[in-house]
Order: sequence, then structure tokens, then C-alpha cells
Amino acid sequence: MKKHLLSVILFALLSGTLAAQNLAPLGAFVLNVDYARFRNDAQSSYLELYYGFYPNLLTYVTAGGNYVAGIKVHTKLVSTATQTVIVNKKVLLPVVISDTASTAYRFPFTTQSGFVVPHGEYTLEVVAMDSLALTRRDSLVLSVLVPPYTESLAMSDIEMCSKLQASDKKDDLFYKNGLEVVPNPALVFGVATHPVLFNYAELYNLNPTATYTAKGLLINAEGETVKETTRQRRYGVKHGIEAGSMNVTAVLPGKYTFRLLILDDNAQELARNEKKFFIYNPHLKPPATTPLASSFQAAALSGLTAAEMDAEFQQAKYVAKGDEIKMYAQIQTESGKREFLADFWSKVEAGRLERPPMKRVEYLRRVTIANQTYKTFQKDGWRTDRGRIFILYGEPDQVVRASGDAASRPYQTWLYYGIEKGVEFVFVDRVGSGDYQMVHSTKRGEIQDEDWQRYLQ
Repeated sequence: MKKHLLSVILFALLSGTLAAQNLAPLGAFVLNVDYARFRNDAQSSYLELYYGFYPNLLTYVTAGGNYVAGIKVHTKLVSTATQTVIVNKKVLLPVVISDTASTAYRFPFTTQSGFVVPHGEYTLEVVAMDSLALTRRDSLVLSVLVPPYTESLAMSDIEMCSKLQASDKKDDLFYKNGLEVVPNPALVFGVATHPVLFNYAELYNLNPTATYTAKGLLINAEGETVKETTRQRRYGVKHGIEAGSMNVTAVLPGKYTFRLLILDDNAQELARNEKKFFIYNPHLKPPATTPLASSFQAAALSGLTAAEMDAEFQQAKYVAKGDEIKMYAQIQTESGKREFLADFWSKVEAGRLERPPMKRVEYLRRVTIANQTYKTFQKDGWRTDRGRIFILYGEPDQVVRASGDAASRPYQTWLYYGIEKGVEFVFVDRVGSGDYQMVHSTKRGEIQDEDWQRYLQ
């Protein structure tokens, strides 16, 4: 019976089919990815990839008295020099929770994988999707340099961890050098989720008899050291580890850098590495730059339920920063969400991310128009490419439409004369569904493809 139930669950997760949705996601699907590089040998390094997901942002069905969900993850690593595919891995990650009050539902789900990679430059592509709602997905593409290590004292990347403790469970996924090292790929710490910042790094080519000083520095966005840890130790081995912790519950919210230094007995720096991350402590208030604006936004949001605020922030992702999306996903209380959104909209209305100021009411008005005008069979209007461009830049000054025929697909060119001395956006109905996908633009920061006309064939 159990084997039959497992087969049914796996079939549902693999096929992406859903007969009856038993537990809906609370917001947009979010993928978090981080990585660390460790020494392997003279020709290669060990690249460890960390993946993080939020269980409450998944779609669930009931099975065997539990809620069951799944995440499909496709990881691809391509050599920049040769375009050779070094890694091409697809996995299905099942997620099972007993009820929505459990910690497994409220806190991030983390996993990792590792690969021996020749030294060189690579492009890392990760695509993840909700197995029971395949249109709900997130992805990233980033460049990864895997350099060789020198014969002098060297340090690996710093792995930022949510948990770090002694362990002898060598078959555990997170076991590493006598420790359980659980990564935090979201890179968000604070009282709401991970009050202690744990860090792990490997040291190579140590002098086993020498005494070293390991110094950890917490540095804010202004370059000021706000917290510091120092300890002296003799590692006693040629290759060792440096693992530490720092309580950050009393640190103001914001973006920070953790810097790890290894010094000799004369306080001379021998090795260093650093990692950027975020601290979210909603109980601490940073100096407010626009208190009146934030108060006004809080009043405007006062009548919204938690679900309505979730939907609003999901639609506002086009003007949100990556760390804001990560932070909002971790807020559980209605008052916390309202406070976060109030601060968020006050910043958007002041102008940022190289975008001009935009009023919340105007942004949401454009979302409504996009839903009415650009909705397709599978997507709400605001989710489409034309909807996104309309929301961000408003009504185009001119639209050039070309209807399709037997030899060419239909497309549209949107022209904006007042942006960057004139820009254009090209959308093609690539599959004949009425969903025009953007294939080219002359706007800075948008996709550019001078050979876009190949999509018309």
C-alpha cells in the first residue's frame, strides 16, 4: 500500500498534473542559489551549489494524511571558453509536510549538490519550478570563475550557514570535515529566521606548528565594522577549517559583508575572503529617510489582508530588489508585511534602481490595465512581457503591428520616444497563442538581440 501511494505521489510530481489543488501557494515561486568553491587538486576545484526554497510558496496535494509538493530543478554549467556542458543535472525534490503550523512549512527548505570542475570560467544556469504548477518557476544565470589555488596559504570561499555543529554522520548531505554544515542560500539572517550567522571556510597550506589569528568582521554598506570576532589557534594540520558564529539579532537591517582574515603572529594578513548577505530584523528601526512617506503608505495599506498584501507584492516584483523578494518571503505576520510594504512603496515612490519615481496607485493602476489588455489563456496580463513593459514604462508612443501569414509569425514593435532619446521593444507571438514574448529591445538593461527576426520564421 505504501509503495502504491509513493508511486501515485511521484507520478503527480513528475507529470505536473493536479486533479484537485488542496493547498495553494502563499506567493510567487522563489529560487535562492549560492555557491562556494573548495580546493580539489592541481587541475580542478570542488564547486558546491546551494539551493533554497520556501515551502509555503509551493502547490500541495494531500496524500497519506500529509501535504505533498515537489520542486523540479535543472542545473547546467557551461564552459565559457569551449561551450562544453560540464554539468547537466535534473532532479525532483519532494516536499512533505504534516500541516501548515509545522516548522517545515514555515521555514526554508535547503539542499545542495557538488561537482568536481576543471579550473576555468563558466556560466551557471539554474531553473526551478513548482512540480504541480509548472508555470510557477524561477531561474538565474550567473558567471562563475573557478581559479587554481596557489601553493602559499590560501582560503576557500566562505559558506554562510544557518546551522553549524559537530557531527559524525558521514552519510548526511551536509556533513563536512566532522561538522554538519547547513547552508543558507537565501543569505538572509536575523531574528525572524536565522538569528546566528554561522560561517565555514577551508584553509590550505597551513604551517601545522604556527599560531594564527582568525578575525571575522561584519561590515555595513558604509564600510564601517559593526561587529568583530577574533581568536588565536594552532591548526596542527596542513589543510584545516575555520568555522565561527556571530549573533546578529541586535544588528540593524540592511546589506552587509562578512570578511574573514587569517593573520600571522605579527598581525600580517596572510589570506582573506568575504561574502555579502542581508540582515532582516523587523524589531529594529534604521534611521528613516522618509518617515512621512512611510506613514502615509502604512495608512494606505491598513485595510488589506495578508493575502491581498502578498498578491500586491508579487505584482510589484518588477520594481523590487532581489533581497527584498527574499526578505518578504520570510515574513509571517500581517503587521510585518504591512510595515515592509509601507517602507517598500515609500522607496519606490522616491525613485531608485535607476528608475524614476512611481506612485503606488499608478503602479497598481497599470497592473489592472495590463490584466485587462494583455491576459492570455495561461497568464494574467501583468505576468506577460507586454504587461511588464507597460507597467514599467507606461503606454507606448507608437505601436507598429505586423500580422502573421504562412511564412511569418505576428509581431509588434513598441516605440517610446521620451526614454533614452528613443527606445523600442519587439514582441513576437512565437507559438501562436496570443502571448507576445519580448525578443529584442534597445533599452538599457533589457534583452538585446539584433538577430531577433529569426523568431518570425
